[in-house]
Amino acid sequence: MSPYHANLSNEGYVYTKEGGLVSGLCTYGVIKPERHIRQGDDGNVWEAIVIGAGYAGLIAARDLVKAGKRTLLLEARDRVGGRTWSAEINGTTFDMGGTWVSHNHGRLFAEMQRYGLKDDISATRTENGGCDYFTLDTGSGSRKFTHKEAAAMTAKAWNIFIDYDGNKGRTICPLPYSTLGNSRVSFDQVQAVDQLSCRDRIEQIKDQLTADELALLESIVPHIGGGSVENFGFLELLRAHALQNYEIATFEEVWTLYKIREGQSTLARRIFDDATRLGLQYSFKTPIKSIIEKEGVISAVTTTDKNYRAKRVVNTIPIAVLPDIHFDPPLSPLRQEAININQVDYLTKIHAEVVGDLRGLRGCTWPGDFLYVYGDGFCADGKSTRITSFAGDNRGILDPLKEPERLETALKRFHPMEIKKVVFHDWVSDPYAKAGAAWYPAGFLTKYLAELQKRHGNVLMANADWANGWRSFIEGAMEQGALAADVVLNEVGILGANPAAPS
Repeated sequence: MSPYHANLSNEGYVYTKEGGLVSGLCTYGVIKPERHIRQGDDGNVWEAIVIGAGYAGLIAARDLVKAGKRTLLLEARDRVGGRTWSAEINGTTFDMGGTWVSHNHGRLFAEMQRYGLKDDISATRTENGGCDYFTLDTGSGSRKFTHKEAAAMTAKAWNIFIDYDGNKGRTICPLPYSTLGNSRVSFDQVQAVDQLSCRDRIEQIKDQLTADELALLESIVPHIGGGSVENFGFLELLRAHALQNYEIATFEEVWTLYKIREGQSTLARRIFDDATRLGLQYSFKTPIKSIIEKEGVISAVTTTDKNYRAKRVVNTIPIAVLPDIHFDPPLSPLRQEAININQVDYLTKIHAEVVGDLRGLRGCTWPGDFLYVYGDGFCADGKSTRITSFAGDNRGILDPLKEPERLETALKRFHPMEIKKVVFHDWVSDPYAKAGAAWYPAGFLTKYLAELQKRHGNVLMANADWANGWRSFIEGAMEQGALAADVVLNEVGILGANPAAPS
């Protein structure tokens, strides 16, 4: 039983045939009151301002106030979580963005342990649940496989695809947190791989695959990163493979199996509440339009022209939204070039509540409006099933806000189902996301990643979109927030419990 009450957010959508498309979903992530700044602090120079209350911002803010720093958190939305949040509908939790957790994600698991959630876990697919098979609908027709058969086909295709170096990626990516060059692999070697798109790599190995294996491979790439094999950099997947222990057999348990039972907003709230207990002050519904540094003081100016000033700023705004922010002094030409290229993840994630037991269902439709479907446990009534489905880049193909009725048609292609409601967050139309978590095209990482990670004067840039390790994951966001907070603390000053005596 959650200690939180789910308040109505202005984000998210539910669609039913009877009621049409309705905006706004309830979530534990909504913060009330939306503003808490002590009167005496308003207008002063803060030691740190954190822009954004996603996981990067929450970790940074928590760590800063825990070290005794006067910190202000500014968030454009009405809730915490950023691109990771969960909605509550009639007792059923729907994770709208980032969802799954794994012991491979050390920072995330440590936070779950810290806040009493390490055992509060549910699994997406139910063993021996209804429809316990994998449906594959491709140009070869629609067929049913056992999960073991489907996993074997996927594993064969993936292992051929990823084996660029004859060592399943271990030679070219032995240290995935240092992908772009380390003691064992030179930057030039990595740069050569970075020039390949996933399509380039598929062309090298497609004669070794059956039609079904090729379909599974071409569909899993956009499923992972919301783009297409044409615009997705191969190095991105080689690095992700290395992070999951160089083993496709661990894909499900690392990427799509375990969830926080009461949703990601539960963890986000616990971090936020801990930070406020320690003295964090905040303002929600406070979008930033400019970040200006002059004479060592940074001004974060809101869209209502409110000016908050600080010695340091931790900016967690995603790459797709950075063009909306005016920086003075301006960002470097190389960073601006990277921002203009942007990322490839324009993913569509759709949930549905369907009648009956489909908890064991998995499937792939390729090509299709949706790529993959997962039976995701019973809803709160114990009779209907929560379904989670993913598409790649659906821009210009299926707009869930303009044609929500087509969502049902796309879902029914996986399996006959009676749909009670469809639930989603449209990240592409979201002004504070404009896309999913970042994955990049060929050639991007070796040219731009280091630049995206650099500070901009006294503005620390912290986002999962350019993390060293689990980039585009919750884990990567936590990495970035913690690293930025450490930099701020080292520069603004940490007294410590037992400071050294003056020399």
